[in-house]
Parts: sequence; structure tokens; C-alpha cells
Amino acid sequence: MKNMKAAGKQTQKMWDAVACIYADTVSHPFVVRLAQGTLDKNSFAHFLSQDILYLKDDNLALDLLAEKAPNTSEKQFFKLLAKDGLDIERALHNEFLGYFNIKAAEEKSPAIEKYTAFLLDHSKNSAFGIAAAALLPCFWVYNSVGNHILTIAEVPNAYQMWIDTYHSEAYEQYTQRFIDIVERVASEADEELYQKMLNAFMQSTQYELDFFKEAMNCNCSTL
Repeated sequence: MKNMKAAGKQTQKMWDAVACIYADTVSHPFVVRLAQGTLDKNSFAHFLSQDILYLKDDNLALDLLAEKAPNTSEKQFFKLLAKDGLDIERALHNEFLGYFNIKAAEEKSPAIEKYTAFLLDHSKNSAFGIAAAALLPCFWVYNSVGNHILTIAEVPNAYQMWIDTYHSEAYEQYTQRFIDIVERVASEADEELYQKMLNAFMQSTQYELDFFKEAMNCNCSTL
């Protein structure tokens, strides 16, 4: 697995803008302990069960984004992402919850509620470029965090089955294509539109970190 690279100077600016947030993410105890296999089971259970609820809305947001796409190729691409996201959601629910003996969550946690509301609002109401920038961190940041975990993971690991999911050539290809699309839109955008894209990208990246923080600190039990 490899880190996805910026597709040009605009997406490079985006990635540079979240450097501190990303550094806080990969150094966060949730990520570190997941890689070590020492993460508290309740924290992992919260994360996994909420991730399923996140994917439901993320898939809807991708479908809405597909409707905004300016050409057939990009419409088909985002429709494919939504479909694959649905498949991943089902796999998590049907395979991983059982494997780790975790109960399905019935309600979204505060962090996921804020994150998905943000994504759905942009997918419904914002221009294509802003909505795409808001959804990109779920792929780019997640891919990069996953790559980091793979490089530092200790074996044996109680969470090895989950860690192995980060290794997917298809996911890497999707992520790079997504970055390419955002680069295209950003390179054609005026300063005002680009700033809104940048702000959306930064906020979603922060929400990714907030989700890890919440899972680490949760006092709930979904086991």
C-alpha cells in the first residue's frame, strides 16, 4: 500500500494545509494503540459500530455528488464509490461485528452526527467542487492513516483482521482518481471557490480526527 500523492499544486496546498491535523491523527493514542494491538476493546467497538453508520450517510453523499458531477465519467465514478461503499458497509455489519463480537449501534454518536451532517449538507447544497473536497478526506486521509498503521503494526495483533482491510489496490485507485478530480476542479476555480473547497477539506479532516478522539474517550459499551 502506498500514500496517495497530490495531483497538482492545488491538492498539494490542501494536503499541506492539514499537515498539523494529520500529524495529530497518526500520533493519536487510538491509532498508535490500534497498531500495537493494545487498544481498549470498547474504543474499537465504538469506532467500528459508528463507522457503519457513517458509511450509510457517506454513500448517500456520494450518490448526491454523482448527480452534481459535470461529466458522465465522473458521474459513473462517484456512483461506483457509493456502490462499493454499500458493499463495505454490509461486510462490516455481516462479518466484522460478528468476528469482534460487537453490537451494531442504533444511533449516531455526536462526532459522526456532526461529520455526516456536514457531508450531506455540502452534497445537497454546495457546488460540486466544494462537496467533492468535503468528501475527499474520507478517502485520502483514511488511506494515508491506514498506510501508516500498516507500517507500524505489531504482530500478532488482536485487530489484525481489521488492519488488513487497509490494504486494497482498488481503494488506492479510487483515492487517486478522487484526488485527480478535485485537482481538476480546483485548478479551474476562482479564488473564492478554491477557498471554500480548502475550508471544506480542512473541516472534514478535523472530523476524521474527532472521530478517533471520541472512540478513544468513549465510556459506552457495544460489546
